[in-house]
Amino acid sequence: MQYVLLLCLLLPHVFGVTFQPLTEKPGLIDNGTSGPEIEVVHLFRGEAPIGITVSKSGRAFVTFNRGDLDSNPLTLAEITSDDTEVAFPNAAFNQPPGGLVNTTSGRAVGTSDSMHFINVQGAVMDSKDRLWVLDTGRPVVNGDNLLASPGGPKLMGFNIENNVTTPFMTITFPENILPPTGYLNDVRFDLTPSLTKSGQGVAYIADTELCASGAFGIIVVDLGTGESWRHLDRLHMVSPTSRLLATFFGVPTFLQTPMMPALHYENAGGGGGCDGFAISADGKFIYFTPIASRDFWRIETAALRGNTNNDPLAFIRAANSVQYLGEMGGQADGLETDSTGKIYISSPEHNSINTFDPETGLISVFVRSPMLAWPDTLNVADDGFIYATVNQLWLSPGFQNGVDKRTKPFALIRARIDGGRVQL
Repeated sequence: MQYVLLLCLLLPHVFGVTFQPLTEKPGLIDNGTSGPEIEVVHLFRGEAPIGITVSKSGRAFVTFNRGDLDSNPLTLAEITSDDTEVAFPNAAFNQPPGGLVNTTSGRAVGTSDSMHFINVQGAVMDSKDRLWVLDTGRPVVNGDNLLASPGGPKLMGFNIENNVTTPFMTITFPENILPPTGYLNDVRFDLTPSLTKSGQGVAYIADTELCASGAFGIIVVDLGTGESWRHLDRLHMVSPTSRLLATFFGVPTFLQTPMMPALHYENAGGGGGCDGFAISADGKFIYFTPIASRDFWRIETAALRGNTNNDPLAFIRAANSVQYLGEMGGQADGLETDSTGKIYISSPEHNSINTFDPETGLISVFVRSPMLAWPDTLNVADDGFIYATVNQLWLSPGFQNGVDKRTKPFALIRARIDGGRVQL
């Protein structure tokens, strides 16, 4: 027994090994890249970009979140050189005469100004090459989006080819359609005349609702009458996933503190709802995902066009038409469609842009690069490229205990694709 015990004590020394670093490496090492070449086509040396859209003639428009006219006088701009943006349609339209904030009610809220931009989130060209601007009406103060006042949130259309300085259409929303906590995030259009009695087509809008108890959902607008209605309010498919913890650049990222898991802009249990938003090439579906989620969904547009203002059962029919498409493999922000039917999905957790094929139901990587430090808005243009704003959002103060850890400049990138812009 003594010999056995002695042998056991000696074994680690007999069979031990002294490791030394080797020059040869494993057979597979992640180099962080795949897919087509990424071109950096514009650098933002000031504020971080959010939305991007490119016209048929190549004019590019970009949006910026803002809450202070002095520090950031622009919320919608046109790109004019490789690092320059100018106010669109002009500087005055970007600066409400009464300021961005209204305090007459005793609390700070966004102004009710429906004639000027407050805080623009989305900018989208339609098939007639008209520019549509989605204003949240909620300026950012001390890192938080103030509540909106009726009249401030709006959808505005501009005929850019005539270089007009006033919109040809302005649509605002009553509080029963868009509450003060609502957040107009993205919009898609179908101008097919037969869709509505007015013959002017419809707009589908994602309401992200930056509020823990928000009525996340989808808003539909008749572009002929301006009437709007809601669908999917508070249903789980448009709501954030509770206690989602996303990872960026390999770092699990919490919102503010580790006691408040990152749910994008709000505390545990809340956060960004319906955000990623795209229409199918044939106009039959809206694809969507909450920003605080890894789930992918679509809903029939015919059901969305059921007007809940005068048909109580329209809500039920729309809810029953939602289809679950599975997980995307990561949190997503922007969605976009091309003429071949592919759905492009920005994937900030993986520094990539992926694609969903409706024919197979499969998600594949399209392009991946360390440069894609939070790809945000995606836009397929008529020049054969898909464009994306890259804004390092997870390093902004809301995720980093009030400290801005982003590194300027921010970027607009593009990559070549096979399809073109959807024409609806």
